[in-house]
Amino acid sequence: MSNVIGVIVIARNGDRRAFSQDPKTYAPSLTDSTALGVSDLHLLGTQLRDIYLTPRSPSFITDISADIADNQEVKVLAKAGGEGPVVFDSAIALLQGLFPPTSRNKISLANGTTVAAPLGGYQYVPLETVEPGNDRSLESWTDCPAFQKHIASFYASDAFKAKAKAAAPFFQHAKDYILGRPANLENIWNIYDIMRTQLTYNQTYAYRLPPTYIHQARALADFHENGVFSDKQANGIGNIAGRTLLHTVLESLERIAFNDDPLQMMVVQTSYQPFISLFHLTDIIKEHPELQGIPNFGSSLAIELRRGYPPNMRHMLRFKFRNGTDDPEDWRTLHAFGHRADIPLTEFIYRSEGTSITSYKHWAQVCETHAAPYKVTSAGAQIALASFVCFALLALATLLVRTRARRARYTRLSAAETDELLPQSEVEKGILRYN
Repeated sequence: MSNVIGVIVIARNGDRRAFSQDPKTYAPSLTDSTALGVSDLHLLGTQLRDIYLTPRSPSFITDISADIADNQEVKVLAKAGGEGPVVFDSAIALLQGLFPPTSRNKISLANGTTVAAPLGGYQYVPLETVEPGNDRSLESWTDCPAFQKHIASFYASDAFKAKAKAAAPFFQHAKDYILGRPANLENIWNIYDIMRTQLTYNQTYAYRLPPTYIHQARALADFHENGVFSDKQANGIGNIAGRTLLHTVLESLERIAFNDDPLQMMVVQTSYQPFISLFHLTDIIKEHPELQGIPNFGSSLAIELRRGYPPNMRHMLRFKFRNGTDDPEDWRTLHAFGHRADIPLTEFIYRSEGTSITSYKHWAQVCETHAAPYKVTSAGAQIALASFVCFALLALATLLVRTRARRARYTRLSAAETDELLPQSEVEKGILRYN
């Protein structure tokens, strides 16, 4: 019989079109999902279903509603900033695999008729998007002056300068394959992303790219992102991506452990940055140094809350990680804070809560900024409030129309940029241009 009480799943978004980030501020660009990306996340959802929602599984969550999603037992968060649209699409695809359509999703009416949900019994699991304007738990590194200082300090470090010097020949030889991006170590994440995207979706590019270049770019990008999203001190600013998410993790674990709280599964759909910081915060990288880098698309970290075995009946935590849905190592068990086994929940909370960032105000203090969350203030009278609401709805409707038009245009341009094969004459000349 399974002793899993509940689980928190932290998942990275699926594949997408090209995406860029400012190397000094990490201000993001726009991007869109691809069929490959959402298919991958749907597969992740089915894998998680097999593990946690299948009664015959040794990790089946005890007493959870496995066929029909109980919205009190399951909570889903998705990051809205940065790659937000892609993260949202990934969360929807994951939920489709986790709670697939079922003929049992129906209801009987008072007149004796039965109505089934559309699309073969599609399940509409609530999804809460986390907006950085109000909640910094899933995107804490942007608009953070202290974090920008941390990035500048990393770029000025001896380790970074040595790596940049060693990588200079690669940047010189790879100029024809990075589509006009600045060829330096500061910009390596953008270089790797455009190289990876073109290799995946552009056949002409894939035929030309020397086989070692993508691996060299990935290794340099891993070094870069690990340096940016980690810190020598657990409560250092470099770990901010993990420190803000950690509060959600701790709060969810306490809810799952509390008998009177129905929550049993928390799904957090996010981007890659928190993974790097969390592995550093929990000392997991000391035993698994290979995790010091960018997790693959569709990667997931499952934190299981388990009942202890007699005579130790304390709640225990088990960390399981899979580096993408096609990871040949399948799910591997990781150990937090040097434990060679599951760690007691109470110890994990004690060792983690001092480093977590618990509120928007706390985040602003850590970031050395006076930014305040967006708030809607009520009018002094009912008439004024009603007028404000009407105006807001009209403005929102106008904004949605314009946003959809812009998004449609952007999508067409992005698709053309990504999918268009280069003219043969350009390929023969060995020249790649980014327009």
